[in-house]
Amino acid sequence: MSISYKAAAQPSACPLTYLLMQYSLFAAICGFSLPSVASSLLLDGSITDSQWNELNDTVNGRLFYASPLARPCYSLAEGVAGDFDETTCSSVMDNYSNRDYRVNVFAAYMNTEWETCQSTASQCLLNDANPQDPLAFSPPSVCEQGSISSHYIDVRSASDVQAAFSFARLTGINLAIKSTGHDYMGRSSAPDSLGIWVRNMQSLAYDADFIPATCPQSAGPAITFESGVLQERLFEFAEANHVTFPGGSSTSIAAAGGYLQGGGHSAISNVFGLAVDRVLQAKVVTPNGDYLTANRCQNTDLFFALRGGGGSTFGVVMEVTMKALPQMTLTTALATFNGTDERMESVLQFMISHSLFYAQRGWGGYVLPRQGIIFTNPILGIEEAADDMVELEAFLDSLADSTTTFNLTVIPSFLSFFNEFLASSVPVGVPSITSSRLIPVDNFATETERGKLLDALMEIFRDSAFPIVFAVTPFLYNQTEETSVTNAWRRSLWHITSSASWSFNTTTDSKILAYQGLTKKMDVLRGITSGSGAYQNEADIHEPNFETSFWGNNYERLVAIKRKYDPDHLLDCWHCVDWKGANDPKYKC
Repeated sequence: MSISYKAAAQPSACPLTYLLMQYSLFAAICGFSLPSVASSLLLDGSITDSQWNELNDTVNGRLFYASPLARPCYSLAEGVAGDFDETTCSSVMDNYSNRDYRVNVFAAYMNTEWETCQSTASQCLLNDANPQDPLAFSPPSVCEQGSISSHYIDVRSASDVQAAFSFARLTGINLAIKSTGHDYMGRSSAPDSLGIWVRNMQSLAYDADFIPATCPQSAGPAITFESGVLQERLFEFAEANHVTFPGGSSTSIAAAGGYLQGGGHSAISNVFGLAVDRVLQAKVVTPNGDYLTANRCQNTDLFFALRGGGGSTFGVVMEVTMKALPQMTLTTALATFNGTDERMESVLQFMISHSLFYAQRGWGGYVLPRQGIIFTNPILGIEEAADDMVELEAFLDSLADSTTTFNLTVIPSFLSFFNEFLASSVPVGVPSITSSRLIPVDNFATETERGKLLDALMEIFRDSAFPIVFAVTPFLYNQTEETSVTNAWRRSLWHITSSASWSFNTTTDSKILAYQGLTKKMDVLRGITSGSGAYQNEADIHEPNFETSFWGNNYERLVAIKRKYDPDHLLDCWHCVDWKGANDPKYKC
């Protein structure tokens, strides 16, 4: 039996209908004068008006100018669409840190540095600490385009993407694929580019007996969803159909986008694998213009590449089918405490010494060493789980702090777990950068190695903006099919992240120092985890030897697949497979 439904979000933007031929009417409707911005938006005339008009006609009038989110708040602007508008500005201010608001605006990103040109300070931001702060938007502050695409297509079908690829091949314009803007690596934004926005691809369906195309046998229960569907909606849809669909820890993740194509972890990936381990089929428009179905029976090389080779590289994924897990309860342990540096060290020491045991027993989740621990287990009942947690409870009691709490409970579903513990866990609307490292099981094997790991983590976390240990590796998962993520995932227990942030008016020199500092801090972990790697979606922008770090021995195979399906190299992104390099004009920001 199959159950399906469709829904589409409605964009709020100004279409490029008739462009300069009817600019007076266009300006009256959209609130800005097209001639005043034409030279910037049209790349100094390198693309003609007739070419833009033809593209707009081809995509049924869904070609838009991309105006920065905060544009209505600025009275001064240069080279951007839109106009000052107090009413709209008030709405932007009220929703500046709202995930639901941002995911439905093409020009908005979860981490706002990707709305800016960091090398030139070209930007159009508000003060995330106080969006009403006039210092950010009042003269002499000027709203500029930053690294936001100048135009974008609101994609509703494969033919729209094919039109974008044809246009890029004809004109040479860069392309940027975007869904929600949940992107720590800046791969979905690019200056002077044409955006391919898939957020409004919203169909999904459940099939209790899914058979991948041209395959002889059923793959079992599965959920098929288009590229704009948020994970949260999939969690709800799965529960309504009495199955489980695990995912990440934010409401702003599009399930078929970079999260999935880069690996995709969850609180229960220790038992059920990474997101790429559960992919059954993908439908993708490749840069050579083909609309292909990839699974274990056809286009198997592309199927391999899409399961870990990274987003924005091999094509635009339109639809994915993933295995649906049985309905399950999650036995969950929640500990909270006040985290001084001394206490953080004690917490890390305890978790390092017990991590292998917890992983072998099916536990996974998150350790916030200044705040608490969220661990969950999909295979143990409450009594067995209580036995596992005896030493953790005793450790927490030893802290002798009245604010310390511990609770063990059975959560009825993954949706309930997500809503209770994760839905509001990641801040948005702020400039924030990250770095990461996968920690192999060998680093937990002896007292000496555990001591080195503890020292390294304390050095990294002591002044980190948001220290977190992700116990989300597929340690117990019995992998049966190839994926293209680094094999370091399979032999690690922890995924460690460290982060840094700044303000809307931080200088370029200070941003450079922040990047350099984050790289230097993670070098401490790199030094004791030789042969490991990093999770590409949450990695250092300047990750050393990224080809090996992200993909291990799979890299050269991925390069060959990239060149087969993108012979003209229409898709390129930072530290992606076979990228053009940092000196390419696309990376001027």
